[in-house]
Amino acid sequence: MGEPAKEINLYTQLSKHAKTRSGAPTDVPVDPTTRKFTEGFINRSLASNLSDTAIRTAYKDRVEGRMVLLTNPYKEKLSKPGRIGESKVVKKTGRKRITAKEKRELKIYDIPEEARRYELFMPLNKLWCKYIESLLGNTNGDLYTADTKHQQALLGKLIKADLHGAKMSVVRARCPNFIGISGIMAQETKNAFKFITEDDRLVVVPKAHCVFAVNLPSDAQCLIYGNQFMFRASERASRKFKPKPNVDL
Repeated sequence: MGEPAKEINLYTQLSKHAKTRSGAPTDVPVDPTTRKFTEGFINRSLASNLSDTAIRTAYKDRVEGRMVLLTNPYKEKLSKPGRIGESKVVKKTGRKRITAKEKRELKIYDIPEEARRYELFMPLNKLWCKYIESLLGNTNGDLYTADTKHQQALLGKLIKADLHGAKMSVVRARCPNFIGISGIMAQETKNAFKFITEDDRLVVVPKAHCVFAVNLPSDAQCLIYGNQFMFRASERASRKFKPKPNVDL
């Protein structure tokens, strides 16, 4: 039998050394290389219009011998209590988000003129073919020959797939000018597809009142009714689609 365990009193008084210490410990040993790097980093980060004396003074007053938080802390505040009386912590970074109007003015999502070349998007199409083959399990050729249940499983995967890089064409449209347009799908929005055609043009085709054909690697095609496909690509990945009857354009 071993010795009985000693009882530990959790409410013992703090030592004299702990009582006299205030704030974070500053006597932690620091490697000389780290100290030299920190001082140099602070000096390089300060404004270039300051003199060497001002930089050294700022380093000694604000950095030397102190614990510095390298990341910006979140501003926390308690929201109003909920129904069960609990308070939620709301975190704010104090950072202004760019608005949709500012994005349009900056042309963040616009494809530059020099990048609207069909050959530049051919590698993207090859990557998409490998992606869709791995997604469908090399069974995309069975869309015509498989039974109804298997077809629904394959189409359920395809309808949630990312179509950026797929070769698509417009087979039916209410506006006859859109019929026959084909190319590599370069960008998808909620209401339109943007194609890069073989003659190096960027063509925007609305989803509404159009039927698109997606060319699969096995030379099979899948029809997409734009009226039932008006979602963002990120929304389609998590959305549950229900079978609907075909509607007229």
